[in-house]
Amino acid sequence: MNTSSTQVRLSAIGIVAVCLFAALIVRLWFLQGVDPQRFEAATESNRLRVIHEEGPRGRILDRNGRIIVDNRTTIVVALDREPLRKLDDAERSAVFADLADTLTDLGVPTKLSTVEGRFADVRYSPQENVPVADEVPEDVELYLAERAARFPGVVVERRTVRTYPYGSLAAQVIGYVGESNADELAKVAGDAAPKAADGTPKEYRPGDSFGKGGIESAQEAVLRGVPGRRTIEVNARGEFLAETERVVPQAGDDVWLSLDLDLQAQAERLLAAKIKSLRGQRSREGTLNAPQGSVVIIQPGTGQVLAMASYPSYNPSILVNGISTDLWEQLNDPNSGQPLVNWAIQGAYAPGSTFKPITALAGWRAGIIGPDNEYYVDGGTYRLQSCEGEGCTFQNAGQKTLGEVDLARSLAVSSDTYYYRLAELMWLNRRQFGDDPIQDVAVEFGMGKPTGIDLPGEAGGRVPTPTQRRAEFEANPDVFMTGDWFTGDTVITSIGQGDVLVTPLQLAELYATIASGGVRHRPQAVFQVTRPLDPAAPPGQPGNFEIVRTVEPEEVGRVEMGGEFYLRVLAGLIGVTQDDDGTASRSWASSPTAWVMGGKTGTAQVAGKADSALFAGWGPVASGIPPEFAVSVIIPESGFGGDVAAPLAFRILAPASDGTLSVACTVAAAAQCREEEGRAAQASVADVGSGGPG
Repeated sequence: MNTSSTQVRLSAIGIVAVCLFAALIVRLWFLQGVDPQRFEAATESNRLRVIHEEGPRGRILDRNGRIIVDNRTTIVVALDREPLRKLDDAERSAVFADLADTLTDLGVPTKLSTVEGRFADVRYSPQENVPVADEVPEDVELYLAERAARFPGVVVERRTVRTYPYGSLAAQVIGYVGESNADELAKVAGDAAPKAADGTPKEYRPGDSFGKGGIESAQEAVLRGVPGRRTIEVNARGEFLAETERVVPQAGDDVWLSLDLDLQAQAERLLAAKIKSLRGQRSREGTLNAPQGSVVIIQPGTGQVLAMASYPSYNPSILVNGISTDLWEQLNDPNSGQPLVNWAIQGAYAPGSTFKPITALAGWRAGIIGPDNEYYVDGGTYRLQSCEGEGCTFQNAGQKTLGEVDLARSLAVSSDTYYYRLAELMWLNRRQFGDDPIQDVAVEFGMGKPTGIDLPGEAGGRVPTPTQRRAEFEANPDVFMTGDWFTGDTVITSIGQGDVLVTPLQLAELYATIASGGVRHRPQAVFQVTRPLDPAAPPGQPGNFEIVRTVEPEEVGRVEMGGEFYLRVLAGLIGVTQDDDGTASRSWASSPTAWVMGGKTGTAQVAGKADSALFAGWGPVASGIPPEFAVSVIIPESGFGGDVAAPLAFRILAPASDGTLSVACTVAAAAQCREEEGRAAQASVADVGSGGPG
């Protein structure tokens, strides 16, 4: 070997070593002398972990203080990503695979892709633990704790999740909670975050819970708790050493609903039994499908919703730990009735004859009927004066001849021809009365737009007008056959057919307004908001809470009806239940309430389907006694209103009227509930109707 060549190489290596050593000394001098604060901050960041703790959500209660939605503690397996990042790819993949297999073997099915996806999820901050499995049994927690070295970066935490003491009761009203998504987080980012009473922001982190429907969504800012945090010290391997700081999370405020759980349970139980008993029955129009149904009961004079039943329903507890694609599709499948939909506010249906008081008021205001000219001879059919040729004759259901009728009797026996005549005369004299006298009254009663109830997703229904028809045709000439409005359109509108659509809530509000003498209140689902003084004590216990906010009744309009008109309409609606030939008299007689009820049956025709059954009314109807309940029942494709909807309404309200309403069953009392449901099903089959369409 050449000696001089070797010496040159050694010299070069020595020079490189000296340079590297000098660079290291300069770097240490810079970190410790020039920028010590930055060095200390970096060291502190590697030594400390900040764990975000979501504040418990506020509870949801009924008007009497019974808990509908509560919280419970659950065990969650999560990833501390800092120590996991220090592993090489192969080591980390092995830990993930071992964790997924272990959890699955221990009864907590977990996919490897879920673990890998959560680790890579950029929505979580670098120091935040990422959940990979919920509802973990305590034995799994112990198993992982005993094998911490085998699962580096795997931690076990305890979090609060929703629990439902009454199961599916009021499911569509309360909604459900799920993991927040990007759009939801964007809405509450920064200054947009809701704030606690002291101004503390209720900040969100990826993965935090978020209300997804119903009250959970509408009252998200109220129910959301104030998050806390734990700052812990760890060693170089990421192992826990000590807790250096703790900010305790605060629970959100409690929301009390206007619902009466006992009445809600009664409505849901009987509605479900009725629909199940109807399905598959044969009628003149074909097989009864009864795909869904709704019952709404509100308090006239306040607008408070006492019961809101929608069928089919679901149990929100199945959504506590997320939802699979299959389950989501099932809950939104039209063939299964779309259980997630609150048909009481999101379903829109032809009101049929329940719409007739609106047409009557329009005719009274126009002077076509009045104290001295309200009589009409109902021959079973009505031929339009302004029409020639076929399609000019309209008839009662079954061409039933009703003889001489006045305004009150036209409602009691549901004369269609009485209203055909009113509608045609108003249309023929539209230069005097305008194009939309019927529609104008409907709008006064709140038809055609959302009521403004404090629940999300409300439909507005539809009140068709000639102007609207023209505008829709001009915007979409390929969709609509014509933009013209004919006499027949006004005629069928007068009895709640054609393009008229209402929600069950709108229909209940209509009859609550009539019961209140024309005073219309905005429907309300929230009764009050409270803050517990002792979270461990029963929330409804007097003195254990402070009232944050009380929701006062809100008057949103007045419909001028006049005394003479009102007395006639009142007599007609009482006649529906009390006259021998009233369209709901036999139904009421089979399940009478303790006080007299007034109301109107409806049978709406839908092309190619069985008729829809409707009833709307209120009680008690008595001088000097304020009405307590206004009710609407709508079951599409189920038959006549007098046979189906009216008896259901009476059976729901009968025990409420005499104080014998059964106490709502909790999940713990499920066996007792099943017995009551069985009796309800038998009684539903035995319902006796009036045999008429209403």
